[in-house]
Amino acid sequence: MTGSVDVDGPAAAAAAEPEDAAPQLYYPNPIAFFAGTLGPSYVRDVGNGSEFIWCPEWHKHPEALSRIEAVWRAWEYLRMDGSLGISTWWINHADPHMRMLMAPNGCFKKCVYNGHTERTKPEHLSLPHIEPEMDLYPDY
Repeated sequence: MTGSVDVDGPAAAAAAEPEDAAPQLYYPNPIAFFAGTLGPSYVRDVGNGSEFIWCPEWHKHPEALSRIEAVWRAWEYLRMDGSLGISTWWINHADPHMRMLMAPNGCFKKCVYNGHTERTKPEHLSLPHIEPEMDLYPDY
C-alpha cells in the first residue's frame, strides 16, 4: 500500500460532517434581556437611603450598557448548559457585574434618580427600567 492515502480517516470524516448551526439567541439585545430576565431577577430597594444605587435609564451609562451586554452574552451562552450553566452565570457573571453597577461608588453615583417610579403593583420590586429610544442604539 505504498503511496496510498487514507481518505477515510478522522480528518475526512470531520470534513464531511455539516457544522452545527449556532444556537439562536433568546433575546435580541441586552435591553430586552434586562427587561425580560435580569431586572426582574434582582429584587432590591434602590435609591435614597438604600445601600444599592440604580438608574432606570441605565442604558445611557456606557459602563452599565457594556456590563449588561457582557452579562447578557454570558447568559445566552450558559443557558444552553443544562447542568451548571445558570449557576456559573450567577456566580461568575451576573453577581460580580451587578455588585459593581449597584455599588454606592459605582457608575450611578452621581445619577439624580431618587428611587421612585410609578408601579402598578407595589409588590413588584425589580430594578426600575425605562425603555430607551431604540434609534440611540442602532446595533440593538
